[in-house]
Amino acid sequence: MMILGIESTAHSLGIGVVRHDSGKVNARNTKVLSNAIAKVPSGRTGFIPRKLAEHHARKFKKTLGEALAQAGVNAAELDAIAYAQGPGLGHCLHVGFAAANSLSLLLEKPLVPVNHTVAHVEVGKWACGMNDPLAVYVSGGNTQITALEGQLPSRHYRVYGETLDVGIGNFLDNAGRLLNTTPPDAVGIMKNAAQWKGSIIELPYSVKGVDLAFSGMLNAVRKAAERGGDKRQLCYSVQETSFAMLVEATERCLCHTRKKQVLAVGGVAQNARLAEMLGLMCEDQRVSFAVVPPQYAGDNGAMIALTGLQEIVSNGVPQDCRPDQNLRIDKTTVTW
Repeated sequence: MMILGIESTAHSLGIGVVRHDSGKVNARNTKVLSNAIAKVPSGRTGFIPRKLAEHHARKFKKTLGEALAQAGVNAAELDAIAYAQGPGLGHCLHVGFAAANSLSLLLEKPLVPVNHTVAHVEVGKWACGMNDPLAVYVSGGNTQITALEGQLPSRHYRVYGETLDVGIGNFLDNAGRLLNTTPPDAVGIMKNAAQWKGSIIELPYSVKGVDLAFSGMLNAVRKAAERGGDKRQLCYSVQETSFAMLVEATERCLCHTRKKQVLAVGGVAQNARLAEMLGLMCEDQRVSFAVVPPQYAGDNGAMIALTGLQEIVSNGVPQDCRPDQNLRIDKTTVTW
């Protein structure tokens, strides 16, 4: 069985093809054949949803061709078309839905809606060989600490802790723009932070039980930047403080759930310092820790294809295929 997955929730258009032989989906019998991505680079003014949607529509044909060519298959050989149903930016979601629905009708193949957030966790579990982790999902628009709860055939991901305002990725991106880093985003923060070896600036530390808030810290960064503080020190302080908040909340969730595995997924999981801090906490708690591989950390089509495959194999394909920009991870039934 071969599934094509389309990801279009934000600034990345991803199309991937996954092949499954038989049985339960795992790394032995399921292979990613392609994972083509066309991404809008970050800028100093942020992202405009309408322009992102225009980019995805313009790049779709080329990206689809790359995905099929990398996989060595033609469209007629596909068995199903999966797409990211939500959460995400409405303009972008509708481009992915329109493309996936058109392919489904043209090829006469099933259309499989996939929860974008579930896909981030599932691709991490598949790639790292984990079966029941506490997942720390950190991306631009999302920051959640989640794990499976309940019994088959109708389990759900429960959110134990999450951001109360903005995702940690968006917070770091905004801080990068405020501090005029290069690039002006979370990567710029990371690069500047690595250059600082001195003291840390005290910033608002907002952990509310197992939930987090970043807006107060962003305001403090703005005021510090206006006073002309050292950019490297500010970046270091932003990164250390926000990651410490996340690790504290994760440790509390871990002690509550008593899980034996912790898995970091999402685009911000690529940050080596965050991985180091989470790893040290897991070592203290004597649990396993893993980080999703870089090629599956950011938004990508392979994770959508893989999760769509899970739905097909377990007979758990959602009936409602309409895009939903407010779809939460805990609203999707997990049947595998």
